[in-house]
Amino acid sequence: MFLELFVFIVILFFIAVIFYKQSTDHFEILQLEAERISELPDLYEDKSPIVIRGFQMPNLGTYSELQKRPHILQMAVAPKTSLQALLIDQKRLQNFILNPETAKFLAKETGLQTWFEHHLFTQLLPSEYTKFLFSFKTFLYPEHRGLFKTTAYQTLIAPTQGVAKVNIMLSKMLPYLPNKWQGRRFDALSTRDTPLLNQIQFVEIKVKKGNLLLLPPHLIVDVASVEDAWIFIGEIHHPISLLL
Repeated sequence: MFLELFVFIVILFFIAVIFYKQSTDHFEILQLEAERISELPDLYEDKSPIVIRGFQMPNLGTYSELQKRPHILQMAVAPKTSLQALLIDQKRLQNFILNPETAKFLAKETGLQTWFEHHLFTQLLPSEYTKFLFSFKTFLYPEHRGLFKTTAYQTLIAPTQGVAKVNIMLSKMLPYLPNKWQGRRFDALSTRDTPLLNQIQFVEIKVKKGNLLLLPPHLIVDVASVEDAWIFIGEIHHPISLLL
């Protein structure tokens, strides 16, 4: 009896994984004022990007704040390259692919991880009754976060300073991207990288500090600075999304 129950649960789990991996074939941009953030669960059902306007972000994860903590600026982000040296070299920074573990470290050391855990995470969950199933990961990127695919239940993008542009495309655009597209800047791609570049359909959203952007899973996303942006990313996961 126990074995049969175990097999049944495993089968249900794999069915859930298969359904979760199915991507949408369209979306629209939804908007919500920060004071109505409790209405998010109803919007999640549409599996569309959601812009939350008028949210009070803390003064954390900015370049001016990091300057008060020089030991972070001196951390190595590449052989013989410190974070400070990278930030000064704007040309290199624009195409530099920051290691996700380094971005995690920056989110933790700047206090954004703790702030997110205690002041925002639970407000973004679909239900109070299932919050024990959810966990999170946080990242902080200077200048840009190159192309990546969202796998979390919801992915939060929030500039800590400046203005960021977020290019969003459906998973069906993957065949038109270069073979090694992860981490690349979308606006730096040319027909040398992919001859069908002009066939890629995407939506661009500009997000400034004080606005939040929530993205459902299975979208291809690129985040780049328009005006001196640093980008905080929070991933909200349940057990299935952690496997992807």
